Amino acid sequence: MNNCPHIARLITVLSVEEGLKSELADSIRVRASIENRPLKKEDTVAILHILGTTSYQAFFLDDKNSLETIKSELKKMGASLNYDSERILERYLERKKVQG
Repeated sequence: MNNCPHIARLITVLSVEEGLKSELADSIRVRASIENRPLKKEDTVAILHILGTTSYQAFFLDDKNSLETIKSELKKMGASLNYDSERILERYLERKKVQG
């Protein structure tokens, strides 16, 4: 049974360039700072909302390991990724891998 009290739901997947022009810019900048990574406009991020809170979390989608990283980071926050969001991200990352 899932012992995380909060559920995270995927809001959108977008490029850093698009995200920095939106109200999501701060979430993207915070994640980049946490990961100590430069912001590249062509990078892709997933934006998740922690249901029942005002928290929005940005996660970079680099490769197939990104999903496990997201789930691990959410667990540290006391949240888990909902089923539909997990499937969407799995398919997105698989398609990204095939496209090269």
